[in-house]
Amino acid sequence: MYNRLKSLRSQHNTLDSLIRREHLHPYPDSQHIRSLKKFKLRLRDEISMIENRLNASQFAH
Repeated sequence: MYNRLKSLRSQHNTLDSLIRREHLHPYPDSQHIRSLKKFKLRLRDEISMIENRLNASQFAH
């Protein structure tokens, strides 16, 4: 589960960079930015879910 969390965080950071880079273009593609942000939110939700599971399992021990 830790590897999955690490991978998700890396993808989240990459999306952050892609969004910032797209905003720097003279004519940013708002559709592309919107889709990147939606994907980033899905990743954030999955990250939170995994973190909550890990925290709950730590308290159970």
